[in-house]
Amino acid sequence: MWRILGFELPYSSTSIQRLSFHLPGEHNVTYDDEEDIDDVLTKEKNQTSQFLEFMKMCSQNSDAKELTYIQFPYFFVWNKSKPEWTPRQRSSAVGRIHPTSPSAGQRFYLRILLNKVKGPTCYEDIRTVDGITYPTYKEACYALGLLDDDKEYIEAIKEASQWGSGVYLRRIFVYLLASE
Repeated sequence: MWRILGFELPYSSTSIQRLSFHLPGEHNVTYDDEEDIDDVLTKEKNQTSQFLEFMKMCSQNSDAKELTYIQFPYFFVWNKSKPEWTPRQRSSAVGRIHPTSPSAGQRFYLRILLNKVKGPTCYEDIRTVDGITYPTYKEACYALGLLDDDKEYIEAIKEASQWGSGVYLRRIFVYLLASE
């Protein structure tokens, strides 16, 4: 009732939008056991994803072109039923990209780049630094100076400290020490 009348809500907080992402051709597909595989593959909701629609919006909207993936929910709303991003009319949200372990390889480096790259319209844009398209996300991270030192490990630990348990933090620390 209070929200309908436009009153400020005490102790209200900003909503958090979880942002999924995936490597090319690896987005999630949902289906029922009884469905025919051809029907599953042709369903509109299985043809796209939140991340693919983000890149599509970046190619169509000049304001979106200036945003990173985590900044995007502050100005746009994800509509699951359509599925598409639409400009936000009121309030705001904070974007949080799904956590990924360094052992996930290219997916981990893609996640690092999504925090830095503004307005990608395709996967190649994410791997492009100063006009050079790198073959892997890891190489693009090196080109941006994100991996020249222990910065990637420090960022991983800082991020994990926001949501991880003590046991998880110790495990990730040991993993990071043992990794290349």
